Amino acid sequence: MSAYRKQHIVPETYLKHFSTKSDGIGIFVIDSDDKYRKGIQKKNSGDKIFWIPNYSDTDFFEDRKALEKMFGTDIENSYNDIISAIELEKPDIDFSIKEELIKWIFYTKLRSPIWENHLENFTDYDYFKKQAEDFASSTVSMRWTIYKSPERKYWWTSDNPGFCHNLKEMEATQKIEPKPIYNIVGVDSILYYPLSKKYYLNIHPYNNGEDLNLNATNTNVRFKQADLSLFRILNYSTLVTQKRLIISSEMEPLKEIEKIKNKT
Repeated sequence: MSAYRKQHIVPETYLKHFSTKSDGIGIFVIDSDDKYRKGIQKKNSGDKIFWIPNYSDTDFFEDRKALEKMFGTDIENSYNDIISAIELEKPDIDFSIKEELIKWIFYTKLRSPIWENHLENFTDYDYFKKQAEDFASSTVSMRWTIYKSPERKYWWTSDNPGFCHNLKEMEATQKIEPKPIYNIVGVDSILYYPLSKKYYLNIHPYNNGEDLNLNATNTNVRFKQADLSLFRILNYSTLVTQKRLIISSEMEPLKEIEKIKNKT
């Protein structure tokens, strides 16, 4: 097999933090596109279910593997350090860590299989530049909260991790309708991203009346324990915004989804 042919749609370094022992071994998955295996599958982070051959190859660059090499060297290498910093649960996380996390989330979303042609996100320079600038500006301008999973319960992730809620739409419809593709519009949006089986990032507007100079460069991260209601809402939102894979560190919580799939 040629080098860089196995291109992960869910990065291995990310999957590791959703495995049973955070080592990439023992990850429970339901693949909604698999007609023959509708049940829960136990996988490891390097298994074929998580990659697509030559997924990011493009003739746009002189080296067809340029994007995959960039993901592997410039993006994915930072994630273990990000999680290590978060696991200390110190509110004064250095802004350099936040910058790496912003970059990680941005690139993870743009390479997600939720897009019909994700390569256009990287080869249309004007589009890419605008998306990067808007995303960075929005995420830096808002408050960061990290929710810890309830005791003996764990966050799910998917092959399209993270979603947005639009506050104006939620207020108008009184419904929770997560958006699978980020569309952060200033103070009208809330972003959620599952960082690991134990930690879930929430980037959200400051409250009315707070200092207008507050931002991610001068405000501590808040760590909060999620209650069961929020836990169910966030895992449900991860489920409905997946492309085809829902991923868990435990088998038992996926059994209800498995029952539903087996009826279809």
